[in-house]
Amino acid sequence: MCNCVNIKPQSRECYNQQVVIDIPGHMSEYRENRLKKGLSDKVCIDPCIIEEIKSLWDQSIITYGSCCGHNMVEGSVIVDESCIDKMLELDYVNTSRHHNKDIFKLKSVIPDRPKSIKAIFFTR
Repeated sequence: MCNCVNIKPQSRECYNQQVVIDIPGHMSEYRENRLKKGLSDKVCIDPCIIEEIKSLWDQSIITYGSCCGHNMVEGSVIVDESCIDKMLELDYVNTSRHHNKDIFKLKSVIPDRPKSIKAIFFTR
């Protein structure tokens, strides 16, 4: 479980608490594509999942995005299609709220009670 309390996904508070980290060497093609688009050679990751993401990188998993879920929904990571089989070998499972084969549940954060997306974004 993460330490997020009342932090809505994609909110300013959400982005302010993220850790900025260099894109690892095995993801050089991704880094170069970002630079060509005028984006940074760094990525932002929720602090409670940084170790899990680094562990995936240590195993040459190419990631494109991640979210801890902020104790509202299950945490997830998007991986390159070439890494799907490796993720399955590592006992990762696809998320229940997505139908994409390249989005996996994170193991390090499990919300007490996942809420619906509607409840997260449309409550005041």
